[in-house]
Amino acid sequence: MDENKKLITVAQAAEILGRSKSTIYAALNAHPPRLHYHDVRRRLLLRDGLEERFARSTRPRIDKPQTKPPEVSTAPPEQVPIQPDGWDEIASRCNQLLDFSLWGPGPWSGDRWASLAGVIDLARVEAEAENTAEEA
Repeated sequence: MDENKKLITVAQAAEILGRSKSTIYAALNAHPPRLHYHDVRRRLLLRDGLEERFARSTRPRIDKPQTKPPEVSTAPPEQVPIQPDGWDEIASRCNQLLDFSLWGPGPWSGDRWASLAGVIDLARVEAEAENTAEEA
């Protein structure tokens, strides 16, 4: 009777380990087996040390809830219209950032336009930051 208390079914082992019965059967039927029946005729497993035996022979669970990455918005960012006098300040900052002698005459390639757009955005951010600092 004392030995029967140490033996458990596959369903009980699955509940103890927090796995499905099919996972336990897969561990029993693997080649080489990752778990063994203690009583093959009655298909019972030894309860003592079950967690340790299973953990030694099994990968960690990867099916636990995963955090979703934040959704990337496909909408273009909202742009604030620039006041006419704001363009003069942006132009002066762009003139400080760029060396136009290296650019040559037009027409310009897509890379040059992308660089120019980046410089304009940078100058715009700096101008907005300076205006915000002056207002505060």
